[in-house]
Amino acid sequence: MISVNQFDFIRHWHEQGMSRREIARRLHVDVKTVRRQLRKIAAGATQPQRSSAGSKLDPYRERLHRLIEDGRTAWSIYQELCTDPAFGASYELVKKYAARQRQRAPKIYERLEHPPGAEVQADFGELVRVKHQGRMMRTWAYVAVWPHSRWRYAEVVLDQAVPTFLNCVQNGVRASGAIPKHFSIDNLASGVLRERFHERSYQREFSALCSHYGMMPNAVRPRTPTDKGSVENSVGALKRFLRGRAFESLDGLRAAVDAWARTSNERPNSSTHRRPSDLIAAERSALLPEPYPVAHWSEHRVRTDCHVQVYYNFYSVPYQLVGKNVVVRLDADSVTVFDNFEAVARHERRIGRGETVTDRCHYPEHKRRSAHDIHRERVERVRDIGSGAAAFLHGLLQSREHVHSDSYRALMRLIEGNERSALDRACARAAHFGNFSLSALRTILEKRLYELPLDDLVTPAASVAPRIAIVRPLEAYAYLLEGAPC
Repeated sequence: MISVNQFDFIRHWHEQGMSRREIARRLHVDVKTVRRQLRKIAAGATQPQRSSAGSKLDPYRERLHRLIEDGRTAWSIYQELCTDPAFGASYELVKKYAARQRQRAPKIYERLEHPPGAEVQADFGELVRVKHQGRMMRTWAYVAVWPHSRWRYAEVVLDQAVPTFLNCVQNGVRASGAIPKHFSIDNLASGVLRERFHERSYQREFSALCSHYGMMPNAVRPRTPTDKGSVENSVGALKRFLRGRAFESLDGLRAAVDAWARTSNERPNSSTHRRPSDLIAAERSALLPEPYPVAHWSEHRVRTDCHVQVYYNFYSVPYQLVGKNVVVRLDADSVTVFDNFEAVARHERRIGRGETVTDRCHYPEHKRRSAHDIHRERVERVRDIGSGAAAFLHGLLQSREHVHSDSYRALMRLIEGNERSALDRACARAAHFGNFSLSALRTILEKRLYELPLDDLVTPAASVAPRIAIVRPLEAYAYLLEGAPC
């Protein structure tokens, strides 16, 4: 089969009177091919006629069209056609044919116009992990964009809870000084509740905040990022700005995000060729209302350990409320617990998971001392008796032969039932011989062995050394065995 160019050369040179052999020589083809093409030209052909053996899918075209119209995937169509023993086409051939038949018209989007103060678009974007409060934590960036001026506000947060989201919304509005008519978000759980019966409702506190500032909440269509393209592009720009950078602290990440927002607002925009910080003046309101008191209210049941669980963390309440339901007010910095409209506990809010904030005054009197405090008091009480008691206690704590709590109670009973000086001397004798059992200490006290002088464990030097020392004194073996009885 010759090409279209060769066909045109044959026709052109033949019209100029060139011989068929010369044409065949120049085109490096057989003279019979030239003769055959000239016959086709004489019959009225304008281009080479290509013959095809046909496709393996030709016998199945009607069936293929029907399956494609039913919305079947290429793989399911191929599997069904393979049930025919005469079918011999490959899956790639079926897939390409189905793709050609499914050519769809391109999606067309309307260009959105944003008058001054008409809208604000907001969204969260996850950033890098940073070390905060001794642990690696996830971070998000709240980004809000005024589409008319392209002015941006960004803030780094550690969660997307309702109080955090409301504080970010309020901080952005007050930082810009511009109150929009519509506040557009997507399906944020902190702003829009879950869909029920094909309807979505706004979170109560978010709706109240918008009403306070005179904004109309606008939840765009789910999974449709084009409805708020300005903030989607801004979140992507922020992530590209931070890509490949590492931050050792949360403050370092916040400083970098603030610098990005400040630079973006001071640099002329590529579309308007004006600085967003200059255009935002046309969107600013004459007077901002008082700040909205941001808080999240919820009801919780007091656990038997005198704590309530709020956002994966635990906060103590008075023990009298164990088993009751209390109301918890959560804001950006604090957690307040109410019982019958009366504040019964207030704590600093913790960020993270599994953290516990405990006020020991919330426990009953006999539970207010922690196990560490009780242990410290016991140690101080024993050490006050004397150096011998302190040495015996140190050896007792190093022992792995007895349960320490049982030994503590037995030692406390001996302290309460014996005179201080006698107990100190008994402890010193037991420590001297390396015997830190309570039974040995009790025996020393009962038999008054503490009145006996302590043996000198150092081997005395012999006045007259024997010529050949075959047997050592018994005291030397006691010294070598570190005080063990021989």
